Amino acid sequence: MTDSKPESLNEDVNGNESSSEVRRATKEKMKEDRDNSTSRKRVKYNSKSESEDGKTNRPPRKPLELETDPEILQRRQKQIDYGKNTVGYQNYMEQVPINQRTKEHPKTPDKYTKYSRRSWDTLIKIWRKNLHEYDSSKVPDVEESD
Repeated sequence: MTDSKPESLNEDVNGNESSSEVRRATKEKMKEDRDNSTSRKRVKYNSKSESEDGKTNRPPRKPLELETDPEILQRRQKQIDYGKNTVGYQNYMEQVPINQRTKEHPKTPDKYTKYSRRSWDTLIKIWRKNLHEYDSSKVPDVEESD
């Protein structure tokens, strides 16, 4: 008994049967399919740009969480006390009255705001570094902007 195959079927290199009458795709046909495809990539607009109504497309802010762990609050207060017990902080308090402070001046981090340990340590580091500008008794140099 021999297996007889129809004449129109051939075996390819993988042993799969294929029809010799199968229509092969042409470059033109493939291009048409590609142009008409619904799965084409969409153009993504810059998320920082404003929408048509003039409002920005920002996700809603998370509500401010407060730190309630007494050990964390105690540790943070200790770090703040170390910073406030420096010559730089005392000079800063004398040289810059509260009503004349701007965003560029050192601001004591809020110990009650919920931060990760790394974020809090970074805030303290930046605050302490900025206080060092006031370590000497002379007024710090302020660069003039043109």
